[in-house]
Amino acid sequence: MSLQEAGVIWILFINIVALVTYRFDKIRAGSGRSRVPERNLLLLALVGGSPAAFIAMFLMKPRHKSRKLSFQLKFWGIVVGHAALLWFYWQFWQRP
Repeated sequence: MSLQEAGVIWILFINIVALVTYRFDKIRAGSGRSRVPERNLLLLALVGGSPAAFIAMFLMKPRHKSRKLSFQLKFWGIVVGHAALLWFYWQFWQRP
């Protein structure tokens, strides 16, 4: 298995885990039971699950964690960091 194949598998896996975890936390929020810690939700986004986190927060109903400013600032910081890493990768390692 190549490094690129492993990367694609990781991204698919971590996004599925992130989506399920965000939905699980939303279900728990409505029932008053213990929740998934925010640091765990943000860690899932940090390690590659930010697309699924975005879907869970803004595109799925009911929305989740979309109103909490402190969480949003951290999440969008992760997204900007990912975008910067991708930009650097394409600028410096993918040039012919």
